[in-house]
Amino acid sequence: MEQLLIGRREAAEALGICLRTLDYMITRGQLVARRIGRRVLIPRSELERFAKRDRTTKKVGDDGAGD
Repeated sequence: MEQLLIGRREAAEALGICLRTLDYMITRGQLVARRIGRRVLIPRSELERFAKRDRTTKKVGDDGAGD
C-alpha cells in the first residue's frame, strides 16, 4: 500500500524543491501539512494537487523590461 502521508524531505524531493521552500509554502498555506507528534507530514494527495495546479510562471530572464 502506498503511504498516505509523507515526510518533509520526501515531499520536497518529490516536488523538486529544497526543504526551505517547502516550509515556506506550508507557512503561506500553499501546501496543507499535518503535525503528528513532532513530525510534519504532507498528504500525498496534497502534493499531487499542487503539482497539477495550473499556474502561470514567469520565464527565466523575463523581467518585463522589453529589451
